[in-house]
Amino acid sequence: MDSLTTGRPLDEDGTPTDGPALELDPEGTAADLFEDSPYPLASSPGTGMWMAPLRWPDDADESPAMLVWLSPDATELPAHVHTTDEEQFRAVEGELTVVEEGDPRRLEPGEEYTVRPGREHYFRNDTDDFVAFYVDLPWAKTLETQLTVSGLDHEGAFGSGGDYGEPSLLYGLVMSEYLRDGTRVAVGPPAVQRLLWATLGRVAKALGHRPVEERHLRDEFWTETVEQPNL
Repeated sequence: MDSLTTGRPLDEDGTPTDGPALELDPEGTAADLFEDSPYPLASSPGTGMWMAPLRWPDDADESPAMLVWLSPDATELPAHVHTTDEEQFRAVEGELTVVEEGDPRRLEPGEEYTVRPGREHYFRNDTDDFVAFYVDLPWAKTLETQLTVSGLDHEGAFGSGGDYGEPSLLYGLVMSEYLRDGTRVAVGPPAVQRLLWATLGRVAKALGHRPVEERHLRDEFWTETVEQPNL
């Protein structure tokens, strides 16, 4: 079956625009996982990522989970370390690359890899096709900040002239400080990072940057902003 073009930004009338689109196999494993999710599809056009929460527990003893798609030219997010909890990745469609301590590990569909606490890592798409993967996140703050970054991208907060773009340095500082209790983003030595939080971080907050925006956590924001797959 042909792939389904979906996940495009919507205009004010709810019509898909010519913005970045997700190519989805409607009979694939990723589509099945998405259909089982009670949450809508979200996206960050400037970074080439689409995502849908799969589990967003109120119980702190449970970890959230997310389904993520990466376009062939998706942005590589900064390396980071989870200080107390592990993070588990599972490739769903395509080959996912997880880089741990500089060592790339390529996961074929169905293969899993767990990053232990204290290990610096990030993920990327080294292929010419879309990659989908499942991830058990260490805590809900990761999900909250990812959705906020994506929402701000749709609102033109990062690109020039209101275009889509990648998160700015100022937002990155506010986000990394918000995550500091459980996640350390590798933007410099700890002493330098603390200095940046105390200086540029204060400027960012004074300019209105917030690590989490509640409007971006609401389902209606995404159903009004991103074309939803018709499966």
